[in-house]
Amino acid sequence: MKIKKQSLYKKNFEIEEEIGNRSINSFVKIRGAILIIVTLSLAIFSLLNIASASFYTSMIKHKTEYFFVKRQAIFLLLGIVPLFLGLRINFKRYEKKLIITLIFIITFLLFGIIALGGIINLDKYVPIVNGSRRWINLKIIRFQPSEFLKIGYIILIAKGLHACKTKKFKNMNVIWTVTPIILFFVLSVFFQRDLGTALHYIAISLIMLFFSEIELKNIYKFIAIIFIVGMTYGSYVYFMGDKDFYRNRRIIAYVDGVIYDEYDNGDGYQIKQSLIAIGNGGLFGKGLGNGTQKYSYLPEIHTDFIMASVGEEWGFVGVSIMLLAYIIILLIGVAIAKSTCDYFGKYLAIGITGSIFSQIIMNVYVVTGLIPVTGIPLPLMSYGGTSLWTTLFSIGILYNINKHSLREEPKDANQEERS
Repeated sequence: MKIKKQSLYKKNFEIEEEIGNRSINSFVKIRGAILIIVTLSLAIFSLLNIASASFYTSMIKHKTEYFFVKRQAIFLLLGIVPLFLGLRINFKRYEKKLIITLIFIITFLLFGIIALGGIINLDKYVPIVNGSRRWINLKIIRFQPSEFLKIGYIILIAKGLHACKTKKFKNMNVIWTVTPIILFFVLSVFFQRDLGTALHYIAISLIMLFFSEIELKNIYKFIAIIFIVGMTYGSYVYFMGDKDFYRNRRIIAYVDGVIYDEYDNGDGYQIKQSLIAIGNGGLFGKGLGNGTQKYSYLPEIHTDFIMASVGEEWGFVGVSIMLLAYIIILLIGVAIAKSTCDYFGKYLAIGITGSIFSQIIMNVYVVTGLIPVTGIPLPLMSYGGTSLWTTLFSIGILYNINKHSLREEPKDANQEERS
């Protein structure tokens, strides 16, 4: 059974039925407009929640109530630049040899700086935050390379899958073609002691492979290998791992919480308080500004645990509306990938959509205690500039793919090879 029959490869009559009586231009504009409106609505909604969730921490650390929300507002205003660039640059340019080379150079440079910082102990410029060394601190700005390099990662895999399509590669040949890219990024991030982002990279690649033309049985083999490695690593950590290692303690706290329903006041504390926050919110929440977990009960609630704050103050209804907005973005992303005539555009669109989808799932699972705490932000909602700019640039690229999605007929493999 091939995914081709059920995924990104819509037939012309299916696209025509979807468009109906509308012109192609109006259909594309409406779909793109909804994508941008929902994205910016979520980003603006996040300002309300960050203002509420961070004001106490802001007062304690910076003697002002509005430190974090002001910075996030600045991040959002500056984020118009990557969003505009994504909107304006034709997505086909990312496939050019110059761009691919540039991605490799930037990736090696940034990951090299972090690795060097660990070797010669440059804590001032490559600090250890929550047990992992994944940030570069330039004083004026502090950013996380592994976050915005996700776009380059998606472009490289999309380029590889497109090349496989052109050369008529099948099944395991496709997997072996993109495996070096996957291994390099995943291992580079893993050795930064950032297990959550490493898992996110794996999730992105699995989604992109799933929506390629590989037979399901080969994808299952790939997943099985990852599952066995993951279970072996997790078992080793739980039974024999170093209990002083920060990442190991998080995994142990997660297992104890799932199996024994025990969350200690150490490494299991965040999950326990997150579940209390969501439970206290009930159906309609306590109201904006009335949550209690932000008063140092749930540390850093305005970052990776912002959904707990939304659940406490807006309740089940508020969380549902937020998730509905995400679902709209994801459905539009998949629809764009299905209707795009260019195969590189297909893989790029599904890679971006898969990245956002898997990041949402991982964050929600962390906040609700279904997976260990991983340090994965909630797209467009969590405090932080790197994640916000990366997501906005990704949405801009998705919009651009949509803009050109129905402009030309797809080429077959032989035509692509000749061109």
